[in-house]
Amino acid sequence: MHHDQHDMRPIQKHPLNVRVFHYILLLSFLPLAATGLLLFFKPLSQSGMQLTYDIHIVAGVVLSLDALAFTLIAFDRVVLFIARVFSLSERDVKWFMVLGGYPQKFLLGKKVPVPPMNKYNSGQKLFGACVVIGGTVLILSGLVLWLIPHAAPRDAVWLLGQAHLVAGLLLTAFLPVHLFLAVYRFDDFKAMMIHGNVPYHDAAEYTPLWVEQEIVPVTANQQRNK
Repeated sequence: MHHDQHDMRPIQKHPLNVRVFHYILLLSFLPLAATGLLLFFKPLSQSGMQLTYDIHIVAGVVLSLDALAFTLIAFDRVVLFIARVFSLSERDVKWFMVLGGYPQKFLLGKKVPVPPMNKYNSGQKLFGACVVIGGTVLILSGLVLWLIPHAAPRDAVWLLGQAHLVAGLLLTAFLPVHLFLAVYRFDDFKAMMIHGNVPYHDAAEYTPLWVEQEIVPVTANQQRNK
């Protein structure tokens, strides 16, 4: 797709409700990940571990309420996000074969052809799918382990504990990669953390299918209705 490298027209990628949800998610998940690792390795004194547990619970409640509130307030966006991240095409396979061109760019300093992407690239879709599944597992298992660990069957509690651990470790392992690539794609980072918009040229370069199929038709329709 041909596009002007200096076309700075803003395209809204992340509206305010998404940005607020993401902020609270980030500010609750970071202490959850840190305290979760401390609870796993238990390096502190008994009082230190109790404080760690208390912080873990508070952060978990905040994250759960954030997810519930966003699902209720922006249900259509949640459904659309799930539809996007769980869609699979031949382009995704080709993207993973070159890992989005990132290793070649960082390690070899060369650019390789990358399949055109929609609003999220294949790596973001994989991360998004892990967040949806892993986050749901973490919230539901965490609530049972916190509120009714003695009322639930012992085997079920053990299984939920293992599921909580695996989901937590998986998402914690994903986090550094997500943060690094988020800052690397600085226009996208600013869109999520500040104003919600990406420049047209950035969207056209990294997400051409999204621009062609969703942004251009909407823009053309708005022009016709003026």
